[in-house]
Amino acid sequence: MENLLREYQIAHVGFVVEDRDRAVARLSELYDITDWQMVEWRPSKLVYRGVTYTDAYVRIALSLPAEGTRLEVLEPRSPGLHMDVLKSGTQTIHHICHVVRDFDAALAGFLDKGCELAMESEYTDDIRGYRRCHYVYDRTLNTYVEIAEIPYFRNERGERV
Repeated sequence: MENLLREYQIAHVGFVVEDRDRAVARLSELYDITDWQMVEWRPSKLVYRGVTYTDAYVRIALSLPAEGTRLEVLEPRSPGLHMDVLKSGTQTIHHICHVVRDFDAALAGFLDKGCELAMESEYTDDIRGYRRCHYVYDRTLNTYVEIAEIPYFRNERGERV
């Protein structure tokens, strides 16, 4: 049986919060973090529980440690998975993320272990290129696992370059 944790190391731990700046200040204080990357995330494709969202927007902060696991802070600004979590009154660790080379194999591995596909997204920017990022949900643990593809650039046919 495949050990998914050994195969896909944890890249970051994500928190869904009402106020990104307040959470960043607190995490900086707790963990002595000085560097953060701020992202205004607007995916080109987002499907959450079968519903397509065309105007998804999440304010994200990602810690930039020299080594070790990163922390991600997500402040949802539009409907979707993250807003549903926030509206439920839960501000806690929301997900763990695995950044993977073989996206399809990693996704299949979690689905084969009984997780449910909860959210599918695609994102492209001029700096890092294209990547897919999907969330799977585990009912027993009541938590999400993010499977993030290592970004790459594509040609006009959508092929990796």
